[in-house]
Amino acid sequence: MSRHPQADMRDALLNDLVQIVEGRVGRAFVASVLVLEGQELRHAAAPGLPACYKQAVNGILIGPHVGSCGAAAFCGHPIYVTDISTDPLWAPYSNIARMALEAGLRACWSVPIVSGGKVLGTFGLYHREPRVPTAAERDLIAEATRPAAVLFGRTSPVPASHSAAGVFRA
Repeated sequence: MSRHPQADMRDALLNDLVQIVEGRVGRAFVASVLVLEGQELRHAAAPGLPACYKQAVNGILIGPHVGSCGAAAFCGHPIYVTDISTDPLWAPYSNIARMALEAGLRACWSVPIVSGGKVLGTFGLYHREPRVPTAAERDLIAEATRPAAVLFGRTSPVPASHSAAGVFRA
């Protein structure tokens, strides 16, 4: 199936946004943006995640016990999983959890991307150590969801001259 050029531009800007966020935390994290299509999550931007992991997550149905991002999209509020290896939200997805752990990812914090009261996707940060996010890290994720919502909610094409950094400051 052919993708729409506007979606390709959006995803390119979301990739830039992810890399900006990762740069702000000194590459201690791997970030991702998932788009909600119906009741399924699909990767829009996750340059630091292994291809096999992205493929396994693509198309996963959201729900109250579907890992960090699936639960955040379903519930409409942040989900902070401090240890992927032991959290019950990841238990039904042991194959995906194993892939995350093998990639050195131990914690996953996900915040829904919301516009007009509607969940459009999720912004996630994976940390290499099991732990809770600091207040500054929670703020950073929340800050990153705003430009992502702008990019998701655009009904007109994003000009090629726009950069994610400019949208992130907006």
